[in-house]
Amino acid sequence: MDQMQEPKGRQTVLHIDAHNHVGGPDISDKKSQSGREIVKALDSTDVDRAVIFPFNNPDPSLGFKFANDYIADVVSDYPDQLIGFGRVDPTNIDRALKEVERLSTDLGLVGLKLHPRAQQFYPDDEGLHEVLTNASKLSLVVVFDSGSDFATWQEMAEMAKKFSEVPMIMAHMRKAGYIEAAKSASNIYLGTTKVRPELIVEAVEQIGAERIISGSDSPYVSNQAEFDKIMSLNQLSVGEKDQILGLNMARILKIDK
Repeated sequence: MDQMQEPKGRQTVLHIDAHNHVGGPDISDKKSQSGREIVKALDSTDVDRAVIFPFNNPDPSLGFKFANDYIADVVSDYPDQLIGFGRVDPTNIDRALKEVERLSTDLGLVGLKLHPRAQQFYPDDEGLHEVLTNASKLSLVVVFDSGSDFATWQEMAEMAKKFSEVPMIMAHMRKAGYIEAAKSASNIYLGTTKVRPELIVEAVEQIGAERIISGSDSPYVSNQAEFDKIMSLNQLSVGEKDQILGLNMARILKIDK
């Protein structure tokens, strides 16, 4: 990494916040965020676009069908600012596989958010592997909640290597082993969501800026706060910040930069 400073007043490439919850209320903390609210927030920030996906479903018996419908409706209202990902519960294999197909083919969503701890599945579960097989066929990008006891980094790396064609963004650099996991599986991208600045710098040093993707976790953390965190990293070059703040996500989503 060179020590170049960000020129004042410079407008960089497309900025994409890759981790945002929309809908709700969440089953555990009752948080919610509407499509209008996140777009209004984006309008007052340096962030151009946001990847959005559902909160944890308040009624698990329904799966994520209605939550995914809401994401699709919001994206259709704000197609220039929002990018839609859906959610499924891999523990109900039949329902999950039908929903993966529907959210891609019928709803036009372009990725999945999967949460091992919330839905209580593990990286070697059959249901998850079937979901990822379908995600590969449909060219979906997958965001994982990671670093919990349900999904250790070693286990996540082994799973990622089996589905090497699926880009996997591992949100949160929790616990030891995330750098080793990313080194062993080239389709693993490390998300900056709620990650301390010094850990982001270390990750760039170890695996390169092209494997790091910024995300705020809004509404829990503001979009601008996450953007400012990356911009404050004086150890990173302008080009490295550009990659983290948008170029990497644009590349894996095949968005015109």
